[in-house]
Amino acid sequence: MGPGGKIMMPQFVWGMHGITQRALQTLGAFILAGVSAIAVLTIAPEPVAAQTTEESATVYAPPLPADERRCCGISRLFVYQPKPTPGQPWPGLPPFQTLRYTGLDGQPLAAWYWPGNRAGESPLTVFFHGNAGNFEDSTRYTAGLIAAGYPVLLPEYRGYGGLPGQPTEAGLRSDAQAALRLAQQLGWAPKQTIIAGHSLGGALALHALHDQGQIARGAIIMSTFTSLPDMAGVARWLMADRFDNLSLARRTVTPVAWVHGTMDRLIANKHGHRLFAALPEKTPKAFLTIEAGHADRHSVYQEAMVNAMVWHQALTKR
Repeated sequence: MGPGGKIMMPQFVWGMHGITQRALQTLGAFILAGVSAIAVLTIAPEPVAAQTTEESATVYAPPLPADERRCCGISRLFVYQPKPTPGQPWPGLPPFQTLRYTGLDGQPLAAWYWPGNRAGESPLTVFFHGNAGNFEDSTRYTAGLIAAGYPVLLPEYRGYGGLPGQPTEAGLRSDAQAALRLAQQLGWAPKQTIIAGHSLGGALALHALHDQGQIARGAIIMSTFTSLPDMAGVARWLMADRFDNLSLARRTVTPVAWVHGTMDRLIANKHGHRLFAALPEKTPKAFLTIEAGHADRHSVYQEAMVNAMVWHQALTKR
């Protein structure tokens, strides 16, 4: 943490995992120099079918458009770092289904699905992975749930895991809504669904919760940031996409479990505490502190996921 509370980014890629601050600073300096030089010289689709019963109808709020005037979206080249292949599931997991479906704008999408084998009212977890991630990364965080028999849906999004397309905030949020509609097609009403995610996926999960109208059963948000501009530091004004989690946290009324590691040097846990503190007083909430970094000690993250699920289930029994 630098002067004035600004976050000082370590000199490696965000999330393996995505933003290089020095690269953004260099881009900013280049653009500002170009603007100054110019000043001197001139001296002057078709949506996925979804269930439409009153109990499970999705209220979809279209994403706010990104500000394309900010470097014409060039900043996205430094933000999104998709893995080109789906990878392999966490060792020892039971067989799963690979589902192919179409996004709200015709985007080809895919998901891995474990129906689970637990009796009773175990909800479905829809989990969104982080930047530079894929299906394999999703299982690193959800393997504990899957092994315990909980139903889990792991959606992939445009540009990631071998899918075509270019990631943008609007595009990823659209893909997240398509995943939630897929969950309904599989028989899971919103009130039977927990929306979860890690890092960039945590931001996507929080936005998906709100884009759907906060009708899901709850959310689990892991190791995410207050906003993309906050992560970019001095290059904040170059960001075309925002993922403004802080403003959404202030309006979140759905039960939410927040998870953040004490050793996270990529997205400091101060982000998590600030987001948690922004939740309304009456919102059911829990903060789970874990002894882990940003994307390591996956067994610790898996245990935290199970504990967060147990917390959500306990709420319904009160």
